[in-house]
Amino acid sequence: MSEAPDNHAAATEAPQPPARKVKRPWMTWIKLFLLFLIVVCLNYVGCHEYYRRDLTEDQRYEISQQSINMLKSPEIQDRKTPVKVTFAFLRTTQNYTRMRSLLEEYERYSNGKVKVEYVDPLRQPNKAREIANIYGIEFKKNLVIIDAREDTEKALKTFEGTQADAAHVRILPGDSFVVYAASPDGTGMNSTGMKAVALQIEDMMTAGIYGAANGEPRKMYIAADKSNFNEALSNSQEESIFTTLAKICRSVNLQLVPIRMSGLKDIPEDAAGFMIIGSKYDLSPQEAEVLQRYWARPNAAVLVMLDPLQDTPRQLYRFLREQGLRPQNDRVMLRNRNNRSVFEINAIFAPSLNCTREFWNSSTGLEGESISLILDSDNAAMEQKRITPYPLLVTTEDYYGETKYNQFPAKFDPQEDNPGPLMIGAALIRGNAGDVNQNKTTGRLVLLGNTDLLQPRQIKPEQRDFMRTLVGWMTDREELRGLGSRHDLTVKLNLDRNALGILELLTNIGLPLLALLIALIIWNTRRH
Repeated sequence: MSEAPDNHAAATEAPQPPARKVKRPWMTWIKLFLLFLIVVCLNYVGCHEYYRRDLTEDQRYEISQQSINMLKSPEIQDRKTPVKVTFAFLRTTQNYTRMRSLLEEYERYSNGKVKVEYVDPLRQPNKAREIANIYGIEFKKNLVIIDAREDTEKALKTFEGTQADAAHVRILPGDSFVVYAASPDGTGMNSTGMKAVALQIEDMMTAGIYGAANGEPRKMYIAADKSNFNEALSNSQEESIFTTLAKICRSVNLQLVPIRMSGLKDIPEDAAGFMIIGSKYDLSPQEAEVLQRYWARPNAAVLVMLDPLQDTPRQLYRFLREQGLRPQNDRVMLRNRNNRSVFEINAIFAPSLNCTREFWNSSTGLEGESISLILDSDNAAMEQKRITPYPLLVTTEDYYGETKYNQFPAKFDPQEDNPGPLMIGAALIRGNAGDVNQNKTTGRLVLLGNTDLLQPRQIKPEQRDFMRTLVGWMTDREELRGLGSRHDLTVKLNLDRNALGILELLTNIGLPLLALLIALIIWNTRRH
């Protein structure tokens, strides 16, 4: 019993083995070097390979495919000097950050062919004075200056006889970047009683950059004495079919010019295209020859929109029939309408022309009356003339062409009416469309059996983009094809009474109860 403590003391006093020294083998140094190399490479790639992604639901910081197509087109990419954009906005301007983000996208997709300079005239008075001296302007409001000249530092002398330099400069007021509409509740209105509902900076910038790079706009003539629009509206600010067409033409750097066919010997040589909208009055034999001579030109472009409220004029019908397009004397209707409008149509963009690829198989609602068309694609004469037809707008089998449209109630009669599916819009190419070298020498024609889609209060965004794509295709401006911007400033929620009641219960009762429940759970956890 007495030896136990001595053994314990001996055990505790036993010498400890010496501590082993930690050795770092050569593999450790290799791993550290590789880690250092990876960090350096990642930093280098992160600095030089920039990638940006818009995670917002409505893609509000992204530009549309139309703008991307324009920036990647030879018109921009083949430039020796980049297009200079001066964004002269006060930093306190509403939506300044969002507009700047969109402009940064232009720089990114242009591969350095578009350079944006941001100037605050209030904080940078010297820079603002320098810009004012170059372009001869005053900074009373926000401005965007697009300069596509070879020498952007040279003073712009617009008072001289030549306007070559001025044709490559676009000065856009800041107010034109915002869409205003009447506010029903009276909130958020400006001094004119209108409310900002959307940004159209992308539409303005894309048209401005393309127009500045192209220079002087070409002329698109419209038959004022044959089309169904008031010629006096061409010089007014009132919204009409003419103003809608004029905006579409301006977006592809075209100037819409009314012209009277009465007494006209030939359509001017500088015509980029010719339009007959509404077909209210018929052509005389001499005017029909003028149209035929223009269509025989190597790069002719013709847009015809038929007015369903008027019978198709005989001479115009004959011209279209010779090209393999035959308008029918009917009105497109839905078979089982129930409570729907008589002429309400859900049309489909047909997969045909490559320039309309982004619209293929999507649908759009057409308001107003429409007439159906027939393509004589199997006609031997069309092959002899080297005419290739393409359907543009078609319906499903649920629609039919009512021949007795003046009698109500209208009902489908298989003996007299035209069964669906029907075609409402068509295009054709005269010449060898497959030969890239002869692409500029082909004639192009578009025929639509509806004019109400151009009404300012009825036209839908996809229809405006589709018309712009067709006008660009007709005039060799296919780089402006595709869907345009959708930059709304507000989010619209369509809620009925039941949905509003549920929303009120959730906000007034549900959320407070949820917060109380979370607080009780936390309190109970801490108490125990």
